[in-house]
Amino acid sequence: MRIFLTGATGFVGRNYLEWVLRHHPDCQITCLVRDPQKAAAQWPQSPRQIRWLAGDLLQPDTYQADLQEAELVVHAAALVSLRNGPEFYTQNTEATRQLLGVLSESNALQRLVFVGSISAIDRPPGLPAQGPLTDTSPPHPNTDYGRSKWQAEEAIRARGLPYVILRPAYIYGPHPRANSSMDKLIRHVQAGAHYTRYPFPGRASAIYAEDLAQMLWLAGVHPAVENQSFFISDPQSVPVAQAFADVARALGQPYVSHEISPERLMRMKRTLLHRHPDSLILRILFEDYFLCDPSRWYQLTGCLPQVGYTEGVERTVRSVGKLNK
Repeated sequence: MRIFLTGATGFVGRNYLEWVLRHHPDCQITCLVRDPQKAAAQWPQSPRQIRWLAGDLLQPDTYQADLQEAELVVHAAALVSLRNGPEFYTQNTEATRQLLGVLSESNALQRLVFVGSISAIDRPPGLPAQGPLTDTSPPHPNTDYGRSKWQAEEAIRARGLPYVILRPAYIYGPHPRANSSMDKLIRHVQAGAHYTRYPFPGRASAIYAEDLAQMLWLAGVHPAVENQSFFISDPQSVPVAQAFADVARALGQPYVSHEISPERLMRMKRTLLHRHPDSLILRILFEDYFLCDPSRWYQLTGCLPQVGYTEGVERTVRSVGKLNK
């Protein structure tokens, strides 16, 4: 299969590329990258199946010919953050539209797989989280990042090409970006940050990056999922307090949670949310905010995650250990 991959030097794209090379070494993969030197640093002995293509999604002439020869396109490139700003529209929405414009002229395309985000759906502002997000939940993106990902989804559905959209929840695993949420969490737990010792009641959905990579592959080839959108996470949610404790154990540090009553935690929640009503971080800590239901994906594909959170965190901490010395 001829694959065209965007975001190959990023977190999701790199894990996908490694997974495909291990499990489907007969594929030929063209990787669109802005910085070939960064790619060379990640892959000092570049496998023969990979072709690095220097280009920019916003400049279609830099990749048009290669893209139109691809049978499978995996669009993993994105600007990722819970911040706001016009750059998210440019790098996520407009870049996707440029890609789609080229793909609309392709005769080779069998499927486009788009790495979306749970943040494209999100929850109504000001209302407490009520159960997990499902595939029928209406979109309420609360950040420019989330809005840009939803707009990209809408552009894909409107184009009429064969597609699959995966909306991963919290992604963790090897090769996290410097200063990513997982990298910061490891550093904060290692430093003994006070907040990491609170028994916050929130739960979150998460997916190990290598498991996500396998699901991205299935999204490109499985006949039952075409032209649909899916939440992707481990069916077993992760309590926020467990997330802190598992990182500490993986670091080899003792972990003792603060003794605090549920009533006091609720008072803290009311006080903090009153002061910071738009804080998504507070809602994740105190509510089942970052929670989704991935069951429809598993019912259609039969593919379940292979790595649970505790094991996945141990692998993740080992992969970034050098950053925390």
